[in-house]
Amino acid sequence: MKKVLIILAMLFILPAFADVMPYYTNAIPNNAIGFYQTGENLVIYSKPDTNSKIIKEFDFSYNPETMPDGVFGVLLNERKLGLIYVTDIGDDNWVEIVYNKVTGAKGWVQTEDRFQFLPWLSFYNMYGRKYGLRLFKDAPDEVRILHSKSEDESQNVGKLNYVKHIKLTAVRGNWALVSVLDMDKTLKTGYLKWRGIDGKIFAFPNIK
Repeated sequence: MKKVLIILAMLFILPAFADVMPYYTNAIPNNAIGFYQTGENLVIYSKPDTNSKIIKEFDFSYNPETMPDGVFGVLLNERKLGLIYVTDIGDDNWVEIVYNKVTGAKGWVQTEDRFQFLPWLSFYNMYGRKYGLRLFKDAPDEVRILHSKSEDESQNVGKLNYVKHIKLTAVRGNWALVSVLDMDKTLKTGYLKWRGIDGKIFAFPNIK
């Protein structure tokens, strides 16, 4: 009984780390084209125009206890890194974002610099090459097959079994050139299908 009380006390004392990371294929909208990196404030407009109606405003503290739910595709509070899905781009550095993942509600924000909007290629080159990739938990079995070329019909050169780290070398369309050290300690290199033709993503940067 005393041990149970100690565990319960620790649960209440320890801070909550409400970070967000996608682990399943349905976590990312198929029509997403990349990420918008937030700052401390976010003003969302109904149209790509500052004279249009403001439909939502956020002030981000990056305190896990006060950060809103359902907004971020990736959120690391300690690093103050917040990424929101982008589904469209407009003129003059405007991007359309999904600010409510539950309802699918969208709006427009204007980027302040060229690094605030990261299309998938830039995102994978920035974070995937640094941290490597990980397969989503429900990725289909065929995604675990490495190919000799970035084509479905190309030769199979290996299969991923129990892999902890997937090193990303390059992204070519829906394919990623990777190297892995599998459980048999054999180095395997080939092309991995990180995204399907319908936009569904199977492998994601293992951001830490």
